[in-house]
Amino acid sequence: MTVRVGVIGTGFARRVQLPGLRLVPGAVVTAVASRDRTRAAAVAREFDIAHAFGSGEELARCRDVDLVFVSSTPDAHARHAIAALEAGKHVLCEKPMALTAREAERMVQVAERSPGCARIDHELRYEPNRRRARELIRAGAIGPVLHLELAVSYLRGDGRPQAFEAPWSWWHDAARGGGILGAVGSHLIDLCRFWTGGDVVAVSGQVATFVPERRDEHGVARAVTADDYVSFVMRLASGAVATVTLTTFASHGPGHFVRVTGPDGSLVLTGETKLEVGRPGVALEDVSVPDELSGQTVPDNMWARSCVRLMRDLVGVLEGRPATGEPATFHDGVAVQRVMDAVRAGPGVRLD
Repeated sequence: MTVRVGVIGTGFARRVQLPGLRLVPGAVVTAVASRDRTRAAAVAREFDIAHAFGSGEELARCRDVDLVFVSSTPDAHARHAIAALEAGKHVLCEKPMALTAREAERMVQVAERSPGCARIDHELRYEPNRRRARELIRAGAIGPVLHLELAVSYLRGDGRPQAFEAPWSWWHDAARGGGILGAVGSHLIDLCRFWTGGDVVAVSGQVATFVPERRDEHGVARAVTADDYVSFVMRLASGAVATVTLTTFASHGPGHFVRVTGPDGSLVLTGETKLEVGRPGVALEDVSVPDELSGQTVPDNMWARSCVRLMRDLVGVLEGRPATGEPATFHDGVAVQRVMDAVRAGPGVRLD
């Protein structure tokens, strides 16, 4: 069986997902859509795709599509996913799921009436060392999780300008779903739930914009309305506490850092792929898992490689094979969205 894939979006999708789909056995991309039909046609020629559309709604109606990958800007996720589900398609929706939890809940309602499979692209569930961390946590290697510490300094390694010097784009526009909280924070919230198996029951946080203006591709100064710094604390149903910090304006450091602490030891993830386990009185031991896709994806990073694994798993399920992982559901997406809404709304206590 061949799963015919339609991709909505020609930005991130062109750089990462369309090249990645070439590494997914059983999948063939049959359609692509963009707000700019001319751009959709150009991407279709580049990737030898049969159909090019000027809207996601048009693609959703295409008879030559079984699975719709919604990779448009977040402000369009709900509209495009709902159109695809109402057309009876399977849907893989990029994160963040929507702009608000209310939008995400409406997507769940439609998905529950649809015959299609609905999943969220939280691909870090498929990164080998983050999956290994979950296995160790579930096996009791460090005892009950007490504290999760997650930090991301968004350092690009794909040849584009670093995030702190990037030109203005929709990524800097809050109305379109831009900002580091939705782009990366959503993944970290999902990882905390994935690792501990529990929901977030309380959250307090702060968002900020430290670079208030950027120049666009034409050199015109544009206001930045999306967050470029986020810090928040979550309490999970298990009683564990998670602290999360994200920034786009750092220029040095490991990029990614995670420490999961229990009474019997710690798990430490440094950079994209290094996993260590430590026990009281014993030095950290490297237990990293090699990535068999290293060197095969464009760009060659954990995000692209993990996305390929997720897509392989989803296509396999649609072909009738058992899942090899646990892709995030729309219900998971709503849970993440509620946390993000709370972080943005969370009032602080002024001391002046």
